[in-house]
Amino acid sequence: MKKSMLTPAIIVISMLLFPANANAFWLDIVKEFVSDGIKMMVIPKSAKSLNASTENKKIAKSNGQYSAEEVYSAITKLSEICANKFVKHIPCAVGEGENFSIGDAREEATAKARVALAKNMGTYVSANAKLESSKSKNNQGVLTVANSYISNAELTTEQFVSGAQEYLSYTYIDEKLSEINGQKVYVTNVVLVMDSELFGKALEYEAKDKPLSEQLIDESKKGIVAIAQNWINKITKK
Repeated sequence: MKKSMLTPAIIVISMLLFPANANAFWLDIVKEFVSDGIKMMVIPKSAKSLNASTENKKIAKSNGQYSAEEVYSAITKLSEICANKFVKHIPCAVGEGENFSIGDAREEATAKARVALAKNMGTYVSANAKLESSKSKNNQGVLTVANSYISNAELTTEQFVSGAQEYLSYTYIDEKLSEINGQKVYVTNVVLVMDSELFGKALEYEAKDKPLSEQLIDESKKGIVAIAQNWINKITKK
C-alpha cells in the first residue's frame, strides 16, 4: 500500500523540480523585455562567457529578478533564433548598439536591425520565390505565366523594412566595455519583425522545441506576399 502511494508522489515532485518548460526560461525573460518588466542592469564580464544553449536551467526569479547571466543568455538565444531558425519562415533581425549615450546606443541598434532585416528579407524572398505566380499577356494577347512577383521584390527590401515592427528593445550596461572606456557603456538590443503577433507565436513553438506549424508559416507568407504585391503595384504605376 505504501509503495503504491509513493510512486505518484515521486512523479509529482519530479514535475515540480523539472517542469516541462524548464528549457524555456529565455522566453519568460523575452516576454518581460516586451512588457518593459526587466529594468536596466549591469551585465558582468562573466555573463558573456556562458553559452545560451546550455545555460537554460532556471525559470524562477531570484528575489523577484532574473540574474544578469540569465538576461544576457536570453538576449543571445533570441539573436540565435532570428539568425539561424526563423530567417526562412518568420523574418526578424536583432541589432546591437554600443554607446556612452542610451539614445545613441538605441539609434545604432535600430539602424543595424534594419540592415539585418533587409538582408534577411532578401533570403526570405529567395526561399519563397515560387510562392506565387501571375499571368500576363504578350503583344499578341497570349497569356503567359510570368515570374513570381515576389521574386521581383528583391530590390524592394528597403520598402519592406520601412513597414517593420519593433518587437522589443532592451538596454544594459556592459561591465567590460565600461572598464575599458573609463565610463558607462550602454548596449541596446533591438528586435525588428514583420509581424509581432506571428513572431510571438513562433517563439512559443521554439520554446517547446516544436517545428513551426504550416499554418503559421502560411500566414507569414501571405503577409509578406501582400506587402510585396503592394510595392510591386506602386512601382509599376510610376
